[in-house]
Amino acid sequence: MYAVHRVDADRHGQNAWHVNFSRGGKTFQMTFSDGTYGGNEQALTVAKAYRDAVLSVVPPLTNRDMRMQVRKNRSEGSNLPGVYYVQPGKHYKDGAWIARIEVQVEDQENASVTKRRRKAISRTFNIGKYGYDEARRLAEEERIRMVLAVDDGDEPALRSPDAIALHRKLSDAEE
Repeated sequence: MYAVHRVDADRHGQNAWHVNFSRGGKTFQMTFSDGTYGGNEQALTVAKAYRDAVLSVVPPLTNRDMRMQVRKNRSEGSNLPGVYYVQPGKHYKDGAWIARIEVQVEDQENASVTKRRRKAISRTFNIGKYGYDEARRLAEEERIRMVLAVDDGDEPALRSPDAIALHRKLSDAEE
């Protein structure tokens, strides 16, 4: 069950239900001991009530909010999620800024239930071609364009108006 886990005889000799989840970077956790609440079932009832009460006050982020949430970046530079810097190496001689987004894949036949039904779409801006600052700016703009495309129900990989028009025409022909 979501965010409620059983802890039997932990290091303190306590049997309890533990509620643990996070919302927007803040962690909510509390332990409900069988001894305090009069047994396993009673402690579970109180733990679920606590979880439901907190979730009603602090709802989960929307998909758009998750995609635009500012996170600590592993590399130098952008605070925009989905935009990262790749240092010079065998793949990128001068380094590159990359804009990336993951989107849900619909109607996969023969897809495993355990596998994520998502695909990653990325676009690379080479520093040798654009320069460091311009490549970063282009990657950040591309990431924002990708998010807006997903919000509008469009394919984030399509960039030019002609490609978008052709995609819509072909999509309408299939229906």
